[in-house]
Amino acid sequence: MTLRLIAALAIGLVLAWLPGAPVSAHHSLASQFDESKPLTLQGVITKVEWVNPHVYLHIDVKDKGGASTQWSLETLPPAMLRKGGLRSDMLGKGEMVTVLAYHARNESKLAFLRKITFADGREIVVWIGDIKQAK
Repeated sequence: MTLRLIAALAIGLVLAWLPGAPVSAHHSLASQFDESKPLTLQGVITKVEWVNPHVYLHIDVKDKGGASTQWSLETLPPAMLRKGGLRSDMLGKGEMVTVLAYHARNESKLAFLRKITFADGREIVVWIGDIKQAK
């Protein structure tokens, strides 16, 4: 055997022996969000991240005392939302919305968007495999 072949085999064995890079698996809804903890939040859209694998809607929610809290709402991928009638241009910065969402299990200011109601009364119900416009 040549020296190059021996070196290549040695490198291959070392690489095979080393632990692999972490693999990111897709999470289930139930693993991250608690459907037994629905939330209704009313606030102003501050940012929309219309990206794969999930769209994120960020809203500024004010409590009765006027203090603001930033919430991040995860939802379905852009293609599924578009198929159901929700487009990124419908989610304008500064738009007042009311959302029904499921709180994150870690109690952070993260929730999964279930329904969005716009100031004019239009509603879009978002659910896996079923996105409906109402009113």
